[in-house]
Amino acid sequence: MNNRFLQISIKEDSKLPETTIHISPSLHHYWGINQQKPLFICIGITIVPVKVQMLSLKKQEISISLDLIEQFKIPKQNISFLGQFFAETQTIFLGPIIAILTEIKEDHHNTPHFPSIHQLCEELIEEVSIIGGLLYICSLRDFSDDAISGYIYFENKWKKTILPYPNVIYNRLHSRKLDGSAYFQELKKSLVEKSIPIFNSNFFSKYDTHLILKEDADIQKHLPETKNLSKETVKAMGIKYTSIYIKPIHGSQGRGILHISKTDSTYTIISSSGKQKGKKHNFLSTEELWKWINRFTKNKSYLIQQGIDFQPFQQRSLDFRVLCHKNYQYQWKATSVVARAAPKDAFVSNLAQGADIMQAKAALTELFGQEKAHALLLNLKQLAQEVAAVISENTEGCLGEMGIDIGVDTLGKLWIIEANSKPSKNLDERTDKTRPSTRALLEYFIRLSFPY
Repeated sequence: MNNRFLQISIKEDSKLPETTIHISPSLHHYWGINQQKPLFICIGITIVPVKVQMLSLKKQEISISLDLIEQFKIPKQNISFLGQFFAETQTIFLGPIIAILTEIKEDHHNTPHFPSIHQLCEELIEEVSIIGGLLYICSLRDFSDDAISGYIYFENKWKKTILPYPNVIYNRLHSRKLDGSAYFQELKKSLVEKSIPIFNSNFFSKYDTHLILKEDADIQKHLPETKNLSKETVKAMGIKYTSIYIKPIHGSQGRGILHISKTDSTYTIISSSGKQKGKKHNFLSTEELWKWINRFTKNKSYLIQQGIDFQPFQQRSLDFRVLCHKNYQYQWKATSVVARAAPKDAFVSNLAQGADIMQAKAALTELFGQEKAHALLLNLKQLAQEVAAVISENTEGCLGEMGIDIGVDTLGKLWIIEANSKPSKNLDERTDKTRPSTRALLEYFIRLSFPY
């Protein structure tokens, strides 16, 4: 953590007039506040000129008036922030204020639930309570012109209240329909106008990310041949390869994927999900194969991809999910790696399709031995970091988190399967400790929340 931060405890003082604050002489001296110049406090995106009076308080404590509490729209209970003072503008910055944007479900007791990210929210709340800041959860319907109606965690339960616009918004909308809605696009424009970064603000297109990665000479070596799906590409790839995958360009969770295997002159096709899951269909020509595929895809956007002979694990399909985050210096770092083993007789290793997760090191060691496993693990992390960097440099919007899926073939070569802008939060092993990926997210929140 940057040593310029102080943890500042905010206390409400109802006796203080209007926009007045009390600070200790030691904090006044430490920050070098100039009494001859106007002083400002910034919380979230709100900046207010204040009058300062010195009082015998703890060094890292500020008392503020009820009027200021209401202007900043912060909860009235005692709260701590990270604080920085910028002498050039005579401004005290207090933060971070973090909003997590997601779908919210309420039960019959009006208790909110945040599907698939509930554990993440609890971990972030715990960390923020230790270091300082305000974190809340909101949905698309909770935004108004000057405030947000969100959930904070108070007295061991989630409470809905009026809150300030944040320093940063973490987009965890799971619905592609909501994510692509006109309302959300307008909201993003208004956030740009307010200078509020919203990161991971959209889903990736599998084909667009492939084209981006293909331009990098080093990464290109790790890409299976990939084309837009058409009658021509089915014929060409069907002749060229004995194994092919057909994937929805905007798909997720391993749904709607087709696997085609060729033996002699017969093509066998299997689906990963839906009514066709596990059913085999055989065809004697690419013409017949295309007719079936065309009915299945219903002219939606799909890609066709070279199949790779990945190293199986105990006769199960295996790949690796590398979770990457931007750190305090805006550099991509691998924060976790897990192995995912598909159910027997299945060809996708997504958790949503019944896959099991295990330690990547343990799986690699069993397959390749300890020495090679160590090298492969380092290579997995390095390749994932390079992929994340290239995609973020060539994609509009703010990206701070990515899940990179990588397979290892029988010779130990790494192959990039796909990249995800909103990776699952259920892949890490369950422990009582805050996960490294959660701490990495918080570090990036803080980096985006303060001016430098």
